[in-house]
Amino acid sequence: MAQAALRNVDDEIDTRIVRRLMARPLRVVVDAAPPAPEVEPGVEIMPAAEVIETATATEISRLKAQMMVMKAVLGAERQEADRLRACLTQMNDPAPLTAEAQAVRDRWAALVDTLLHPPR
Repeated sequence: MAQAALRNVDDEIDTRIVRRLMARPLRVVVDAAPPAPEVEPGVEIMPAAEVIETATATEISRLKAQMMVMKAVLGAERQEADRLRACLTQMNDPAPLTAEAQAVRDRWAALVDTLLHPPR
């Protein structure tokens, strides 16, 4: 999942994935030692400490993968916010109009004015 989130292009972020990941609780549950299984004679079993260590390592690797996904999601969110801020500043500070664009705007303003206020 982490690799898929990292592969997302800035403009193609699926917000459903983000919502699902943000709503998903992260919990570490440490279970008590499981009951000892019945063992046939002559079969070796792993000591309880190794079982717990393996389970803990598995849980840690799963949590690390989830953290990588969350970091990728938050990084993508930051990039999107920066992109939106850049768009807003461009909208707030428009480029000056050329003479031709000014003439077109004035013609449209005159047309709208005549439609809104017809001669009597």
